[in-house]
Amino acid sequence: MTRILFSAAVAACLSVSAAVPAVAEPGDAMVGLADAQAIAGRAQRTATEKGLNMAIVVVNREGRVILSYRMDGSSFINLALAEKKAATAAAIGAPTSILEQLADGGKPSLLSVPGAALVGGGVPIMRGDRIVGGIGVSGGSAQDDEAVAKSGLDAAASGAK
Repeated sequence: MTRILFSAAVAACLSVSAAVPAVAEPGDAMVGLADAQAIAGRAQRTATEKGLNMAIVVVNREGRVILSYRMDGSSFINLALAEKKAATAAAIGAPTSILEQLADGGKPSLLSVPGAALVGGGVPIMRGDRIVGGIGVSGGSAQDDEAVAKSGLDAAASGAK
C-alpha cells in the first residue's frame, strides 16, 4: 500500500505543470536565463576539471528547459537523461538519488512513474524553501553526475538570483 501511495505522490508531482501558472507573477521566485547560465557554467567547469564530458540541463519549476549544454564528446542520450533528471528533481523537490535509493531498496513500483528519472544526477534549485527549478547532469557515474549538479548550485548560492 505504501508503494502505491508513494508512486501516486510522485506521479502527481511530475504532473504539477498543469497546476502552475504559465507566466510567473511579479515577485515570484524563479530561475531565469542568467541564473541558468551561471548554474550550468559552474557545473560545466566542474565536469571539465574532473575530465568528464557531460550534458547539463537547467529547468524551471514546471520542468521546462531554460538551458541545455552538451559538452563535446557527450552523447545525445546523456542530454535526454539530464533533462529527465532536472525535471524530476524540480517536481519532487529532492535529489533524484533519493528515488534511486528507494527503487533499489525494494520500491520497484517507482519504475512505473512515467518520465521519472530514478538515478542520481538531478538536484532541485531552491530559493529559501521554494522549489524554483532543477539541474540535471548526465555523463558520469550517478555519484559524479550529482556532484557536478550540486557544484552548479554553488553558483546559485553565491549570487545567481
